[in-house]
Amino acid sequence: MWPVGRDEYGAPVHVELKNKSGAVVAGGVGGGKSNQLTALITYFGPSPAVQFAVIDGKVSNAAHGDYADVLPRVFAHAGHDLREANALLRRLVKLLHDRATMARKVLGTANMWNVGPSEHWPLVFAIIDESHTFFHDHKGSDKETRALAALAAENVRLTGLLVKGGRSVGIFTVPATQKATGDAIPTSIRDVCSAALSFYQRTTEASVAALGDDIRNWPDMDPINLQGSQYVGVASMAAEGRPGFVRVPTPYLDPANAATVALATAHLTQDPTALLANLTPPSLRKAEPPQDDSPAAA
Repeated sequence: MWPVGRDEYGAPVHVELKNKSGAVVAGGVGGGKSNQLTALITYFGPSPAVQFAVIDGKVSNAAHGDYADVLPRVFAHAGHDLREANALLRRLVKLLHDRATMARKVLGTANMWNVGPSEHWPLVFAIIDESHTFFHDHKGSDKETRALAALAAENVRLTGLLVKGGRSVGIFTVPATQKATGDAIPTSIRDVCSAALSFYQRTTEASVAALGDDIRNWPDMDPINLQGSQYVGVASMAAEGRPGFVRVPTPYLDPANAATVALATAHLTQDPTALLANLTPPSLRKAEPPQDDSPAAA
């Protein structure tokens, strides 16, 4: 479980991870999105059964943005460059396919959650912050714009594969953006995510895009009510096993504390692809062709 915070009555609120595909995180600038996601990395950082990849659309290099303090605990990261992000998404999709191919041989089941994540087959969080940066449909007829449009379309396709196929192999995708409208997070991705939470929004339409049409039936919980400095870090979300929506004050994470945890747990950072290669049964590894050293071959 991913602990998000406590509701207005002090009851803990969490996002279920087992057998889930992903979670949308939405909300205006300064509302608390990035703090919540760095807190996610910090919370699970001490577990060797969890690994993280981060794509940050706010900066050219993730080391210069909100995730700088936790990067020692991140096995792969990219900035706002579409090509760099595309390469990382391809890498994650390859991991998805390789895990799906190997699951029965290695785990004895096609669904990782039947045995649970482990140090050798960790749960992978794929965080895509400011996701609209990578999915934006570029308009124009010049060569560079067409190339960017093709990359954006490919990024949508790859992220869709992660969300739709990641559940059973242990990849949990977290697209985050300000307004979770269809242009920022295409519905082929957004509507497949198992959970959603939203910090403040300026319109009910934006709230509906993030949380679904049912938020109209719970006007007191609409994120448009979360505007103002007193609501920084407060999110609305549907809570597991409870009707309707709840408002959740999420705890503030001091960047210095996040950095301390990330450095202390950096030795646990592993590339899941390398871990999977070590688990591959020898019979399924690609063998080198036998060498014929006979005189006839010479």
